[in-house]
Amino acid sequence: MSLLANLATDSSIADEKDVIGGGGPVDSGIYNATISLAHIIKSQGGAMGLALTLKTESGKDIRQTLWMTSGTAKGAKNYYEDKNGAKQYLPGFLLANSLSLLAAGKEIASMDTEQKVINLYSPEAKAEVPTKVDMVMDLLGKEIIAGIIKQTVDKTKKNETTGVYEATGETREENELDKFFRAKDRMTTAEIRAQAEEAVFIDSWESKWAGKVRDRAKGAAAGLAGVPKLGGAPGAAKKPTTSLFG
Repeated sequence: MSLLANLATDSSIADEKDVIGGGGPVDSGIYNATISLAHIIKSQGGAMGLALTLKTESGKDIRQTLWMTSGTAKGAKNYYEDKNGAKQYLPGFLLANSLSLLAAGKEIASMDTEQKVINLYSPEAKAEVPTKVDMVMDLLGKEIIAGIIKQTVDKTKKNETTGVYEATGETREENELDKFFRAKDRMTTAEIRAQAEEAVFIDSWESKWAGKVRDRAKGAAAGLAGVPKLGGAPGAAKKPTTSLFG
């Protein structure tokens, strides 16, 4: 059985929606990129993540881990239940599954992994060392368009008494992968499922975020949100029996 088989989607849970969330990092904007690394990692708490490296056309590496499941204590699931008892996919799973559909034409759960050895940074060695990983081979070398946000976050330091990482009062800037679009036509998964005739959301996203910095430092206001609707309420349409993403 595939390592990713437990991430299979469920028609009773709403799919990804088009939502604008509210050297150094790149400026916020739309970037053509190639997936150069995609492998599975596990947190100490048992959560499964997709560790990504995207290389932009200018050669900049964008690295981020998309956490696709909860930890072992919460069932290692790719969804949670909201206050009304409705199941909702984890944001990291939605983004990882979107990447898989748009770049490779199939869901993350249907992909196999192969063990490979790559150089990864080791905190113990304080250097990159050869490390065995489970690589998602179907994603390597695929093209994708990424909506990348530059954001300000707190620098943190571990409180040796409590073991909790706390804000130091200083900040740093980083990039966050916020949205993916299919390389050949700039469409989102929501637009493809709605069988939209043209890509629209990418322009809305770019208008909202291009050149801006999102403040997520302690005490910052909540991120912006907005959703251009396509084809009715989320989850209202039946899923097609054949994939629209191939």
